[in-house]
Amino acid sequence: MEGDRNDFGLEFGPTNVEIQAVATSVEHGDAGEAIDIGQELDPSCLSSERQARLLMYLSRAYLQRRQTQEAQDCLLRAEELAPEMLHSHTDARATIRELLLISGDSAPAELVELADRAGAEAS
Repeated sequence: MEGDRNDFGLEFGPTNVEIQAVATSVEHGDAGEAIDIGQELDPSCLSSERQARLLMYLSRAYLQRRQTQEAQDCLLRAEELAPEMLHSHTDARATIRELLLISGDSAPAELVELADRAGAEAS
């Protein structure tokens, strides 16, 4: 297959395959591999929703490495691209809650506000 395509609204191609590789690496706990793959991608040819999904996967990878600022930045960028998707995505909300728990009382205001918008306050 040559290049990325969006036939019938079904985004597919090398970039989407690599996004799935990022997701698989995160699921298998290989955050380093996920981040390495993700940093090499240029998802700008894909829909904002697909780009946001990549950022949500990367936020989980950064969280696995306890790189909390990078995880938060990915979530905020994902929210800019596809707010409804981020706010309703179970894994994204779990990542937000975990970031809040790690941060404790010193949670950045941006993170607290994101949690409020997503309904993901720490319990």
